[in-house]
Amino acid sequence: MFNRIAFLMIAVAAAVSAAQAQPLPSNALQPVAAPPSAPALASAVVAPVAPVQADQRLSALMAQVHLKVVHPDQVRKDLAAAATAVGGHPMRIYDQGIVLKVPPAALGNFLRDIGTHGVVLTKTLSRQDLTESIAEMEGRLRSQREIIGQLRAFFDRSNLQATLDIERNMTQLVEEAEGLRGELRVAQDRAHWAVVDVAFQFQQRDRVVYVQSPFEWLNTVDLDRMISNFDAASAE
Repeated sequence: MFNRIAFLMIAVAAAVSAAQAQPLPSNALQPVAAPPSAPALASAVVAPVAPVQADQRLSALMAQVHLKVVHPDQVRKDLAAAATAVGGHPMRIYDQGIVLKVPPAALGNFLRDIGTHGVVLTKTLSRQDLTESIAEMEGRLRSQREIIGQLRAFFDRSNLQATLDIERNMTQLVEEAEGLRGELRVAQDRAHWAVVDVAFQFQQRDRVVYVQSPFEWLNTVDLDRMISNFDAASAE
């Protein structure tokens, strides 16, 4: 990519030099200044991104937990509240579970807390080091800002055709830089949060419809409490 950008700069410089070396006919357009859109193009990528410290490792953490629960709706609410309490938040809620984001420093305690809401069947933890990729994207973004600044300097010494060529190249560089900034934000967000995907296992039970039993003692039994106690014992 850098070779292509360098080639563009050389080509633009050559075009400017050629335009300056050739005399303009009397009816030719005189050299023009940069169009109003040129400063806007350059400023689109001027905003810097916080650099990565040399001694700081940035990692994307992903935990997956398979949890056997009795009441999934209640557990989902409890986990969302627990994530908020440690500075995180729910990321996605689906029928069979919930995905949450928590600070990496709180991940260990949060995973232990999940075990109090049911029976942990499986648990996996993955880590991806993003330090080098983030540093590489930051370096590319700084280089593109510098190149756009250098291209702007050609406007004062170019004729109309050269100005249009420079602006076209700057537009392409700005589009590439904006795409790179988007990728960088995604990578930085992945390093800023640990993602926890909790999938539930539960057995849906239909509510018992009571009928009058010919056995009087059955009519006095609290079946709701009996089923609830049975479910709790099965989950242990």
